[in-house]
Amino acid sequence: MNTLSRADRVTIAHVCQDWAAIYYGGPMNLSASDAIRYLADGHLEALTAQHGRDTIWRAVAAHLDAHPDTLTTSRTTQAQREQRQADRNTRAAAYLDAARDHHRRELPYEALALIDRAEVCSPSFKDFDHYRAIVHHKFPPPTLADLRGTELRHRRTLPLISPAPTAPVRYHGAREQQWVYPGRHVINGPWPAPTPEQCTEVEKDGLWLEDGTALVCAGCGLDMT
Repeated sequence: MNTLSRADRVTIAHVCQDWAAIYYGGPMNLSASDAIRYLADGHLEALTAQHGRDTIWRAVAAHLDAHPDTLTTSRTTQAQREQRQADRNTRAAAYLDAARDHHRRELPYEALALIDRAEVCSPSFKDFDHYRAIVHHKFPPPTLADLRGTELRHRRTLPLISPAPTAPVRYHGAREQQWVYPGRHVINGPWPAPTPEQCTEVEKDGLWLEDGTALVCAGCGLDMT
């Protein structure tokens, strides 16, 4: 079973936002579990095929549990849903335009970050992996910090090889979920959080390792140099 990506979760959120209130209650007096079934089976077929029905049902249920007002808000019309999607596509297109500009200026990491943001705005708008492949085609060799004498495990946010050597760092912080640029290291150590994604010390000052070899997050060991 594959783990749901951030784009997958956004797709589920959009479907719930657009359709949950239509199925819940109403003339047929549908229950929340009925709404979950209609949402998962009727609007998320691609994700169900990729991840399995049980996974998507649980993800929809979890989203509705976290956002119960989604079930009871005013029902949307077809025109409203089309306008919402148009607005999402517009935001995604703006990020893609910015990504193209950064790609032309040979700023690949920034271009990839903008492509990610575009995908989160509207996951169904384009084939975003196609745009990533274009950027990776001209990707320069990575320039890494000199961290000799430290114990490292190198995790890539956007792997340049397949399969990736380790799981990617998706973000930094359990609540803020701050963006992590590709090429960042995580330094093994007795940190409070086992991974950057679970770190709760995002806002604190970094910690310089002995001899000033690297500045790391004191909560998880993420290289901040």
